[in-house]
Amino acid sequence: MVSVILACGGSSTRMGGKNKLFMQLGDMTVIERTILAFDCINEVDEIIISCSDDFREEFIKSVHIDFEKKIRFAKNGHSRQQSVFNGFEATSGTSRLVCIHDGARPLISTETIRSAFSDALKYGSAVVCVPAKDTIKISDGNGRITETPPRNRLFLTQTPQVFTCDIYKEAVEFAKKCGFDFTDDSQLLEAMGIMPHITMGEYSNIKITTPEDIVVAQNFLHGRYLKG
Repeated sequence: MVSVILACGGSSTRMGGKNKLFMQLGDMTVIERTILAFDCINEVDEIIISCSDDFREEFIKSVHIDFEKKIRFAKNGHSRQQSVFNGFEATSGTSRLVCIHDGARPLISTETIRSAFSDALKYGSAVVCVPAKDTIKISDGNGRITETPPRNRLFLTQTPQVFTCDIYKEAVEFAKKCGFDFTDDSQLLEAMGIMPHITMGEYSNIKITTPEDIVVAQNFLHGRYLKG
């Protein structure tokens, strides 16, 4: 029912040159944890990894887990949007939903994934978000604050972002026609005038970007072990 696209095309420049997806997080790597989060869900038909050739070679050499789902690779593009497009074109075309997730978000929970799937089936789209905790300021681009939007209407966007394949395909064609190139997948729908549905996520679903994120993720993971 669901084709999962894992966006793994980042350069890891803020990680000091180390590929963050192959860093250890507990007893496995970041990318292994991310894949396993979806591999254990029955509704997932296939997993597509959008990445560079170098990543694919390293993945084949260093990952030795026998995943249940079929995993294929798609070549990353010049931008995130193009990389996800390539991943979508590599899917079987038989799924009802497409689920786009950052490869560097290894702590996504089964509950959140299933909630996003359910919401996407109901509303056509589901974007995992969490309420903003801090007050957000808007600047004029020159170091001065111009506006303070109401915090109760602000959300931090995460992944997965899930769409019906028909809606996503239409949005992709619209973006190509208009020459749009967005950094967030749900912006494709917004550009068409569609308001994506919010699926409430968890603050532990962090994206590994800088060295301190690994430390934070280790603490979240340790907390799960204590609860379990």
